[in-house]
Amino acid sequence: AVGTFVAATVIVVFMVLLGLSETETWRRKAETLWPDSETDWHRAFDVVSRKLRGFLLVRAAMGALTAALYAGWMWMFDIDLLPVWVVLTFLLGFVPNLGSVISGTLPTLYALVTVDLKTALLVGAGLFVIEQIIGNWVDPRIQGRQIAVSPLVVLVSILVWGWIWGAAGALLAVPIMVGLMVTCAHVPALRPVALMLSTQPDRAGLDRSLAA
Repeated sequence: AVGTFVAATVIVVFMVLLGLSETETWRRKAETLWPDSETDWHRAFDVVSRKLRGFLLVRAAMGALTAALYAGWMWMFDIDLLPVWVVLTFLLGFVPNLGSVISGTLPTLYALVTVDLKTALLVGAGLFVIEQIIGNWVDPRIQGRQIAVSPLVVLVSILVWGWIWGAAGALLAVPIMVGLMVTCAHVPALRPVALMLSTQPDRAGLDRSLAA
Protein backbone atom coordinates (compact mmCIF):
# COMPACT_ATOMS: atom_id res chain seq x y z
CA ALA A 1 0.00 0.00 0.00
CA VAL A 2 2.84 2.38 0.84
CA GLY A 3 4.51 1.57 -2.48
CA THR A 4 1.30 2.29 -4.37
CA PHE A 5 0.85 5.58 -2.57
CA VAL A 6 4.46 6.61 -3.23
CA ALA A 7 4.06 5.79 -6.92
CA ALA A 8 0.85 7.83 -7.09
CA THR A 9 2.58 10.74 -5.38
CA VAL A 10 5.48 10.69 -7.82
CA ILE A 11 3.05 10.69 -10.75
CA VAL A 12 1.05 13.57 -9.31
CA VAL A 13 4.14 15.67 -8.52
CA PHE A 14 5.48 15.25 -12.04
CA MET A 15 2.07 16.07 -13.52
CA VAL A 16 1.84 19.28 -11.49
CA LEU A 17 5.42 20.29 -12.30
CA LEU A 18 4.83 19.57 -15.99
CA GLY A 19 1.69 21.66 -15.93
CA LEU A 20 3.50 24.54 -14.23
CA SER A 21 6.30 24.40 -16.80
CA GLU A 22 3.76 24.84 -19.62
CA THR A 23 1.94 27.78 -18.04
CA GLU A 24 3.16 30.30 -20.60
CA THR A 25 2.18 28.04 -23.52
CA TRP A 26 -1.34 27.52 -22.20
CA ARG A 27 -1.72 31.24 -21.55
CA ARG A 28 -0.87 32.02 -25.18
CA LYS A 29 -3.25 29.34 -26.39
CA ALA A 30 -6.09 30.83 -24.35
CA GLU A 31 -5.35 34.34 -25.62
CA THR A 32 -5.22 33.04 -29.20
CA LEU A 33 -8.53 31.18 -28.91
CA TRP A 34 -10.34 34.02 -27.11
CA PRO A 35 -8.58 37.23 -28.21
CA ASP A 36 -11.59 39.45 -27.52
CA SER A 37 -12.40 37.93 -24.15
CA GLU A 38 -12.61 40.13 -21.06
CA THR A 39 -10.60 37.51 -19.17
CA ASP A 40 -7.05 38.48 -18.20
CA TRP A 41 -5.47 35.16 -19.15
CA HIS A 42 -1.95 36.35 -18.40
CA ARG A 43 -2.80 37.18 -14.82
CA ALA A 44 -4.98 34.09 -14.38
CA PHE A 45 -2.23 31.65 -15.35
CA ASP A 46 0.33 33.57 -13.28
CA VAL A 47 -1.87 33.33 -10.20
CA VAL A 48 -2.52 29.60 -10.72
CA SER A 49 1.22 28.94 -11.04
CA ARG A 50 2.04 30.99 -7.96
CA LYS A 51 -0.67 29.37 -5.85
CA LEU A 52 0.31 25.83 -6.83
CA ARG A 53 4.02 26.46 -6.23
CA GLY A 54 3.21 27.89 -2.82
CA PHE A 55 0.96 24.94 -2.04
CA LEU A 56 3.60 22.35 -2.96
CA LEU A 57 6.37 24.08 -1.02
CA VAL A 58 4.32 24.61 2.12
CA ARG A 59 2.82 21.12 2.10
CA ALA A 60 6.28 19.58 1.65
CA ALA A 61 7.69 21.62 4.52
CA MET A 62 4.77 20.87 6.83
CA GLY A 63 4.82 17.19 5.88
CA ALA A 64 8.53 16.92 6.65
CA LEU A 65 8.15 18.71 9.99
CA THR A 66 5.16 16.61 11.03
CA ALA A 67 6.88 13.38 9.96
CA ALA A 68 9.98 14.26 11.98
CA LEU A 69 7.95 15.03 15.12
CA TYR A 70 5.84 11.89 14.67
CA ALA A 71 8.99 9.80 14.28
CA GLY A 72 10.54 11.24 17.45
CA TRP A 73 7.41 10.57 19.49
CA MET A 74 6.88 7.01 18.21
CA TRP A 75 10.59 6.22 18.65
CA MET A 76 10.18 6.92 22.38
CA PHE A 77 7.66 4.07 22.54
CA ASP A 78 9.68 1.76 20.27
CA ILE A 79 6.93 1.49 17.64
CA ASP A 80 7.86 -0.76 14.73
CA LEU A 81 7.75 0.20 11.03
CA LEU A 82 8.95 3.71 11.82
CA PRO A 83 10.14 4.43 8.24
CA VAL A 84 6.71 3.47 6.91
CA TRP A 85 4.93 5.89 9.25
CA VAL A 86 7.38 8.66 8.37
CA VAL A 87 6.86 8.22 4.62
CA LEU A 88 3.08 8.01 4.98
CA THR A 89 2.94 11.08 7.20
CA PHE A 90 4.99 13.11 4.74
CA LEU A 91 2.94 12.04 1.71
CA LEU A 92 -0.40 12.45 3.46
CA GLY A 93 0.62 16.01 4.27
CA PHE A 94 -0.30 16.82 0.67
CA VAL A 95 -3.91 15.80 1.42
CA PRO A 96 -5.32 18.59 3.65
CA ASN A 97 -7.64 17.71 6.54
CA LEU A 98 -8.17 14.04 5.72
CA GLY A 99 -4.46 13.22 5.45
CA SER A 100 -3.66 14.25 9.01
CA VAL A 101 -6.45 12.06 10.38
CA ILE A 102 -5.17 9.01 8.53
CA SER A 103 -1.50 9.60 9.37
CA GLY A 104 -2.32 9.82 13.09
CA THR A 105 -4.84 6.99 13.25
CA LEU A 106 -2.86 4.24 11.49
CA PRO A 107 0.19 4.14 13.84
CA THR A 108 -2.13 4.41 16.85
CA LEU A 109 -4.10 1.36 15.72
CA TYR A 110 -0.85 -0.46 14.97
CA ALA A 111 0.40 0.26 18.50
CA LEU A 112 -2.89 -1.06 19.89
CA VAL A 113 -2.56 -4.31 17.95
CA THR A 114 1.17 -4.92 18.48
CA VAL A 115 1.77 -3.45 21.96
CA ASP A 116 -1.04 -2.61 24.40
CA LEU A 117 -3.87 -0.19 25.06
CA LYS A 118 -1.89 2.13 27.33
CA THR A 119 0.89 2.58 24.79
CA ALA A 120 -1.62 3.12 21.99
CA LEU A 121 -3.39 5.83 24.00
CA LEU A 122 -0.10 7.60 24.75
CA VAL A 123 1.02 7.38 21.12
CA GLY A 124 -2.34 8.61 19.87
CA ALA A 125 -2.45 11.48 22.37
CA GLY A 126 1.05 12.64 21.41
CA LEU A 127 0.31 12.50 17.69
CA PHE A 128 -2.94 14.37 18.26
CA VAL A 129 -1.15 17.17 20.14
CA ILE A 130 1.51 17.42 17.42
CA GLU A 131 -1.12 17.60 14.70
CA GLN A 132 -3.09 20.25 16.56
CA ILE A 133 -0.02 22.43 16.99
CA ILE A 134 1.07 22.00 13.36
CA GLY A 135 -2.40 22.19 11.85
CA ASN A 136 -3.89 24.99 13.94
CA TRP A 137 -0.89 27.19 14.72
CA VAL A 138 2.18 26.60 12.52
CA ASP A 139 0.55 25.72 9.21
CA PRO A 140 -1.93 28.67 9.02
CA ARG A 141 0.86 31.15 9.72
CA ILE A 142 3.04 29.74 6.97
CA GLN A 143 0.29 28.87 4.48
CA GLY A 144 -1.50 32.17 5.00
CA ARG A 145 -3.90 32.79 2.11
CA GLN A 146 -1.92 30.78 -0.43
CA ILE A 147 -4.80 28.45 -1.25
CA ALA A 148 -7.97 30.34 -0.22
CA VAL A 149 -10.20 27.38 -1.13
CA SER A 150 -12.97 26.55 1.32
CA PRO A 151 -12.02 23.60 3.61
CA LEU A 152 -15.42 22.03 2.91
CA VAL A 153 -14.81 22.27 -0.84
CA VAL A 154 -11.34 20.76 -0.34
CA LEU A 155 -12.72 17.85 1.68
CA VAL A 156 -15.51 17.13 -0.81
CA SER A 157 -13.09 17.32 -3.75
CA ILE A 158 -10.67 14.94 -2.01
CA LEU A 159 -13.46 12.42 -1.44
CA VAL A 160 -14.78 12.74 -5.01
CA TRP A 161 -11.43 12.61 -6.79
CA GLY A 162 -10.17 9.92 -4.41
CA TRP A 163 -13.20 7.81 -5.30
CA ILE A 164 -12.67 8.40 -9.02
CA TRP A 165 -8.88 8.01 -9.20
CA GLY A 166 -7.73 6.56 -5.89
CA ALA A 167 -4.64 7.95 -4.15
CA ALA A 168 -3.61 10.02 -7.17
CA GLY A 169 -7.04 11.64 -7.27
CA ALA A 170 -6.85 12.57 -3.58
CA LEU A 171 -3.46 14.19 -4.14
CA LEU A 172 -4.62 16.04 -7.27
CA ALA A 173 -7.85 17.30 -5.68
CA VAL A 174 -6.41 20.50 -4.20
CA PRO A 175 -4.39 21.55 -7.30
CA ILE A 176 -7.50 20.96 -9.42
CA MET A 177 -9.68 23.09 -7.13
CA VAL A 178 -7.08 25.86 -6.93
CA GLY A 179 -6.85 26.01 -10.73
CA LEU A 180 -10.63 25.95 -11.07
CA MET A 181 -11.18 28.68 -8.49
CA VAL A 182 -8.53 31.01 -9.93
CA THR A 183 -9.76 30.48 -13.50
CA CYS A 184 -13.36 31.18 -12.51
CA ALA A 185 -12.25 34.31 -10.64
CA HIS A 186 -10.78 35.71 -13.86
CA VAL A 187 -13.86 34.96 -15.99
CA PRO A 188 -16.46 37.67 -15.25
CA ALA A 189 -19.43 35.37 -15.73
CA LEU A 190 -17.94 32.73 -13.40
CA ARG A 191 -16.80 34.98 -10.54
CA PRO A 192 -19.78 33.91 -8.37
CA VAL A 193 -18.56 30.30 -8.70
CA ALA A 194 -15.06 31.32 -7.59
CA LEU A 195 -16.52 33.14 -4.58
CA MET A 196 -18.49 30.05 -3.56
CA LEU A 197 -15.36 27.90 -3.79
CA SER A 198 -13.19 30.30 -1.79
CA THR A 199 -12.89 31.05 1.92
CA GLN A 200 -13.83 34.71 1.39
CA PRO A 201 -17.25 36.26 2.20
CA ASP A 202 -17.23 38.84 -0.60
CA ARG A 203 -15.58 39.70 -3.93
CA ALA A 204 -13.17 42.17 -2.36
CA GLY A 205 -11.85 39.41 -0.10
CA LEU A 206 -11.56 37.09 -3.08
CA ASP A 207 -9.46 39.66 -4.94
CA ARG A 208 -7.21 40.12 -1.90
CA SER A 209 -6.69 36.37 -1.53
CA LEU A 210 -5.74 36.04 -5.21
CA ALA A 211 -3.25 38.86 -4.85
CA ALA A 212 -1.67 37.36 -1.69
